[in-house]
Amino acid sequence: GVAVTPIQMAAAASALANDGNIMAPHMVKAVIQDGKQRDVRPMIIGSPISPQTAQSITDMLAISLEEESSDALVEGYRVAGKTGTAEIPSPQGYLSDATNASFVGWGPADDPQFLVYVWLEKPASSPWGSVVAAPVFRDVVKELVVLLNIPPDSIRQQIR
Repeated sequence: GVAVTPIQMAAAASALANDGNIMAPHMVKAVIQDGKQRDVRPMIIGSPISPQTAQSITDMLAISLEEESSDALVEGYRVAGKTGTAEIPSPQGYLSDATNASFVGWGPADDPQFLVYVWLEKPASSPWGSVVAAPVFRDVVKELVVLLNIPPDSIRQQIR
């Protein structure tokens, strides 16, 4: 079982995507007030691991997704991420017929620009995060890279 909220899980995973720094979660890019735009700046709230550890784990997770041909893979982009399948506690113990399934991932793996956490409560088609949550991550990221104007890795790496 997992005893954290989805936003807590996303914040914890942000340390892997941000050189060991946990970022304060936010969903607002900017606020416009009195005709002026005020950007919401990313804020570090902790540094639990070293940049080297964060990069090593990111690389391991990206390789793992690639080697298992995960449904989380996004054509043209190297992403890192991890599935989650958690039993659901009840007063009588864990439920035997239901799980919460999740996938947390970020990318591009070499220069993360986004983190997406998918959490599905009691999915009906499969109990496994790799089956039900990973494809949702992929579909969200396909749209997100367009919205954020992130070129595919092959193009982006030539620009640098």
